[in-house]
Amino acid sequence: MNRKFRQHEPVSSVIAYLEAIENARRGFFKPATRRGNDNVIWFRGQHCISWSLTPKLYRPEFLETNKSEIYALEAETRDLFQSRARHLVHGRQPEDKWEWYFLMQHYGAPTRLLDWSENPLIALYFAVKNHKANENAVVWLIDPYWLNKQNSNLKRQSIFGPILPSWREANGYLLDLEAAFSGSNIRVKFPAAIEAPHLDMRLNAQASRFVVFGKDRELQKMFDIKQNHFGLARISISKESAQLIEDELSKLGVHAASVFPDIGGLGEYVHDHWQWKKQR
Repeated sequence: MNRKFRQHEPVSSVIAYLEAIENARRGFFKPATRRGNDNVIWFRGQHCISWSLTPKLYRPEFLETNKSEIYALEAETRDLFQSRARHLVHGRQPEDKWEWYFLMQHYGAPTRLLDWSENPLIALYFAVKNHKANENAVVWLIDPYWLNKQNSNLKRQSIFGPILPSWREANGYLLDLEAAFSGSNIRVKFPAAIEAPHLDMRLNAQASRFVVFGKDRELQKMFDIKQNHFGLARISISKESAQLIEDELSKLGVHAASVFPDIGGLGEYVHDHWQWKKQR
């Protein structure tokens, strides 16, 4: 079912964005009953408000014509990345299939993962960075506890909060390579919020979290919710103010060098810092 999201005036500054988050937070959550991280929101920035919440592997450029099953291709992609990336990984090597999968996602390989962040300013950075689209940008907000509760209700299980890769609930979302190559398919339907170990500096700097997809492909079209608490929302970001917001974020320390804490991010930061920017 297509969910109609409440419309509001696009925000045009970092302060207005943070105020919009607080308004959304009041709509998301009942008063907390304990201290801790139960009132968590995850954020995802996208250049275009019209883009769907679909992982890369399910986008048209990765789907074979007139075919819906793509899992053999996914297995080959995972095998190719893992076999060639070992000598490129600095620091600790990934220890299992999930750690490799998170690393694939973060470096641009097609997966069934969708990136989110616990840091709202990181999501805003990705929404406005080099924004040239002829429409407003967007930051999506999701309550991962709510998402997994929906999943839990469908399966008649009890899942509280984001799942961990070691949990049995995670088993159905990512097959061992041997099983995938033998023709086994992912049978889980509904997406789930999943925590990732921060084995890479970028994952840590970006406070990365993930939603892993099963067979369903567009997150915002999956819900027919008849309760007051709805855990998915969005904040529209004015396209005319994208550069201004990007500059505000840089002054707050959210820029390429902090978001990508490596030599590539430093080079991008130096480039951006000294580039004369005309108003877009």
